[in-house]
Parts: sequence; structure tokens; C-alpha cells
Amino acid sequence: MGEDAGAQEGGGDLFGGLVVGQLIAPGAVGCKLLLHYDLGDAASALEASGRTAAAVADADGNIVGLLTENDVMRAYFEGALPSNSLADWFDSGMARASDLVVQKLTVRPSTPLSEVAERMVANVVNGNTACHHLLVQEDDGRLCGMLSALDMVQALCRPEVWEGAYWGQEETAEAAPAKMTVQDVMKPREDVFTCPPSDSMKEVLKVLLMSQQNSALVVDNRGIYGIVTPRDAVRAFAEGVPSSTKVSDWLRKMQPAAGPRLIEGTATVADAAAMMTMHHLNHLVVVAPGSAEAIGTVSSLDLALCSKARTPVIRSQRQWAGPTVGELVTQQWHLTAVCNKGASLKEAATLLATSGRTSTALALSDEAAPLRLLTENDLMRAFVYGWEPDGTAESWLLAKLIPRSTMPQHLLVPPSVRLTEAAWLMAQAPKQDVDPCHHLVVKGAKGMEGGWLGVFSALDVARGLAAIDSELEVSKTGADQAKVSVVMKALDAVPTCKPTDTLKEALEAMISAKQNAVFVEHEPGKYDLVTPRCALQALANNITSDTTVAEFIAGRANYCGAPEGPREVGSDVKLLDAAVVMSDRALHHLLVQDPKDSKPVGVLSSLDLVRAVASIRSTQPFASLGWLWECKGP
Repeated sequence: MGEDAGAQEGGGDLFGGLVVGQLIAPGAVGCKLLLHYDLGDAASALEASGRTAAAVADADGNIVGLLTENDVMRAYFEGALPSNSLADWFDSGMARASDLVVQKLTVRPSTPLSEVAERMVANVVNGNTACHHLLVQEDDGRLCGMLSALDMVQALCRPEVWEGAYWGQEETAEAAPAKMTVQDVMKPREDVFTCPPSDSMKEVLKVLLMSQQNSALVVDNRGIYGIVTPRDAVRAFAEGVPSSTKVSDWLRKMQPAAGPRLIEGTATVADAAAMMTMHHLNHLVVVAPGSAEAIGTVSSLDLALCSKARTPVIRSQRQWAGPTVGELVTQQWHLTAVCNKGASLKEAATLLATSGRTSTALALSDEAAPLRLLTENDLMRAFVYGWEPDGTAESWLLAKLIPRSTMPQHLLVPPSVRLTEAAWLMAQAPKQDVDPCHHLVVKGAKGMEGGWLGVFSALDVARGLAAIDSELEVSKTGADQAKVSVVMKALDAVPTCKPTDTLKEALEAMISAKQNAVFVEHEPGKYDLVTPRCALQALANNITSDTTVAEFIAGRANYCGAPEGPREVGSDVKLLDAAVVMSDRALHHLLVQDPKDSKPVGVLSSLDLVRAVASIRSTQPFASLGWLWECKGP
């Protein structure tokens, strides 16, 4: 648990001994939804009740999850229709609190509010969903109601709480509860995300969803237009407002007077709690005394999480995005294919060339180590070094100058690893003093012998991106924003060869440059790439290494495993579109062209794509997510 969560240990009770049951009137279940309801009706029910979450029950009355205002916000962003059912929403896998996590979000009426606050902190620090809400149930499973961060704030407004509350600070006049100011607990201006008034509602909601914050200021050089929260998304979705609506138009309609949302930084926490309770607001804009200059924001959760060591609550775990490698591996048979014992180099090359794979598990004779990873680069080197195509792949692996006796641990991953984490692991591999990593071995007790479930490559990252059907999940990878020109290798950084060079010479230049592509102008005005896949096709089709590059390219369309369609892509194309091209044509490398004159300007590899996706892990994000950080701070 993070520093905030443990700050109250050993201290008094922030909420004066109050328990959950004292905040929930007997029989007041609050807003309760049924699984067959439409999303639009559910949003209207949340809006009418003033609640930020509701329990969802099936036809038998069993609680199957929670629907929060953040769910409605995401559904609105993803383009879901108000007529879609709650059942469809929960089946989509996008729900923040499905039945799988309800138990983590359940408390009893006898639970102290101080413990509830700690649970909310733990949910934030651990990255769990719906950290602003908890379900209240009796021991027999009967629903009592929902408890939100705003309910906790309302509890703070009770006189008995202020009389006996412990705020985790020494009892001095300066640190007394009445003296604790909004500025002490707010998010400072530099940590608040902002959007211009010209943005659409969808663009603003994207910032909220991507930043995992529940408010964004709408500002320009003239000042503050207002603040957008998930509650705005609930209202807009319930009213059928197009997500393309300008946020400034929405704010003029819904927030004609900004006054009730403004509070001075010198006001006390009690004043903020009272204002939130009076106006039923979860977020306030904090301004400098005597002015309208925004210096931060404060939320009901900020007040509920006030503790001895007041520091910003930051998730300690990354929120990885995309499908898991286990899901991707099991959905495609060729990801789990094993090259048989005694397979020749030609047979192994044919397997990879025809399946579109760049690696396979190779069954070995040694029972102590029954499987080894065989990559297209292994086969390329065997081809360059003159090994006979009929020689066994096992003999080549065991005879390599630097044999891979064991798989480095950072290349072994469990099937639960998500797409962006897999990309991050690949991108980190060169920092571990090994060659650039294009492959991960997915562990699993079931599946292939030796505990391997399958092999996951950099090209599979492109395939995974192309398969994501959630706009938000794609946004988390940055592939919908960054362009090819930002992450490609410029042409002057790519090794070149002449059309009269032999395949061996071209591949040797590639190995020497520690890259996986060589650029060639094989005819005037016609360009192509030589890659390790060329070595696979040569081995599989009995083509010798002294064949010229021009001869190989001229006959490539007739070889087994030849790519279908062109490999060119414009430099102005989004990474997501480039990933689709790679996925559809099983190409690790694309030749990047200037969209104006179609002249080559660079090369985009699947590993370049991997590095871009992995950048979401970085402290200083790569260009793929730079747009989000431009929204942060003044």
C-alpha cells in the first residue's frame, strides 16, 4: 500500500468513529439498475438520482457489477448507443466494476468510515477500478446502497466529525482541522489537465480517460471556461448530445454560472466540504484569493483521502492496455507451432516463410531442454555462413559461436502480460546487454511441451494493435496519434546495397549494421528492401547465396512465403494504420515514402512500432503520447 494509505496507521479516526450504516438511511437502496436496462436509461437514472454509481442486478436480483459515471463516460467516448443494453456493456469487458471485482469493492454497514477511506486509497494505489465507490451489503448479501467519495465528504460536514476528527497532524492552532486549507489538499495547477474551448466533447473525455483523472479545466488565454467531469458525460449521453459538440458550447449550456464551482485556496477544508455538499459537486476549481486565477482543483476524493502525510496519490502499477499475449497466442495456431525434431534448415525456413512467422519453437533431442527458440535471424546467419539447407536446425543452434543455452528471464513472460507491457519488455531488452529483442516466449503449463504456450514476436504487437476494438485501448498505446515519420528510421540511417550485390553481401551488410533491413534501388525509380525473410525464402526455394539481389527480387513473386501486396506506406500515416498493413501482409518492415512525390524517406520496422507503443511506460513519453502531456499544467 502506498504512503498515503499507511499514513493514518497508529493515528486517530479521521471520521470521528462514524460507520457506513450511519450514512445510509434504512431501506434507502438508492439507484439500482437491472441488467436488461438500456445504457441511455441507466445514464438518465444516474442523472436523476444524483448518484455517481449504481448497483446492477440480474433477473434474480443478484448483484453482477457496478455501473459508474466513468462507465457512461467511456461508453460515450467509444461511440456506444444509448439503446445498447447494460448486459452488452458488461460483456464488452470495458466495465470498470464487473462481477469479478465486486468483492473488492464491498463493505458492511458496520465498517468504520476510516477503513473505507483506506480502502479507497488502496484501490487508487493498486490501480483497481471504481476507487470512488463501494458497494454496501449485509452479511446475507442484501443490498444496502452505494457509498461514494462525495458521501464521505458529506460525513465530514457533520459537527460530531469536526469535534473528534484526527487529521494526522499535531494538535496545534496552525494544524487544527478548521485551519487546514484547500490549498493543502488540492491538485496543484501543474498537475491538472487542460483543454481548449475549441475541443470537442470526445477530445476532452479522451484526456480524462487517458490521464485517469476525473476533471479537466477548459481554458484559453482569456481565462477559465469551466471544468468538465464524468457527470458532464452522463448528462450529455443521456440527452443524446453528439460527442462532436464543442466543449465550450456544452459548458455555456450546462454551466452558465461558474461561481458555485470556485473556491479560494485559503478556504478551509470544511468550507470546501460544505460547498460540495450544498451544491452536490464532486469537483471545485481552486482560485487565488481575490481573483479568478486557477491554481488547482480539489475533488471529493481529495477531501476523503486527507491524511497525516499529504502527498499526491499516484498509482504504483501501470495500467497496461490491449489484449494479453496468452489471448493472442491461443487465437492463432501458428503462434504455437513447433518445428519437429531433426527438421532441416530448409524445412524450418519453409515453416516460417509459409506461416508468416519470424520464430518457432524447435524440438530438441535433449530431454533436459526439450525446446529452443529458432528465429529467422538464426536461419539468415546459417544461410550467410554457408550451411547446407539439408543440415539440421538443431545442429546449427548448438554449433553457434554464442549458443543460447538458456532463455534470458526477461524474454519469458506469463500469458497474462498485456500488449503494451509485452512491447515494453521487448524495448527494454537491449538495455539488458543483449541483442534487440523481437520475441517473447509465453509460458504455460498447457500447450506446447516444455511449459511453452507459444512465441510472441514484434510483428504480433502489430497484429495485436490491429485487433483492438476499443478506441480507448488503442489511444493508450499512442498508435492512433503518432505518425510513421516520428518513429521510422530515416533512410540515411539504413544500410544500402546495389542490385548487383549478391544476397550474401546484402545480408552481411545487414548483420554488420545490426539492423534487419537493407535498402536497394533495384531498377531506376523502383525501390525495395532486403530483410531476413529473404534468407528464409532463399532457403525454402533452393536459391543460392550468390544470387544477385536484382535476380532475387525479380523472381520473388514466385517463391513460397512471398509477401502479398506492396510494402510501401506514407510517412504521414498513423502508426495504427501501419500496424494494419504489417498485420495483413505479414511484413516486419515497411518502406516509408514521402506522400508528395512517393520517394523513399525511411524504413519502419515492427520493432520501431514496439518502441513507440512501449513509450507509454516512460517518464518522459515518446511522441506517441506527447499530446497528452501537452495538456498538463499551465
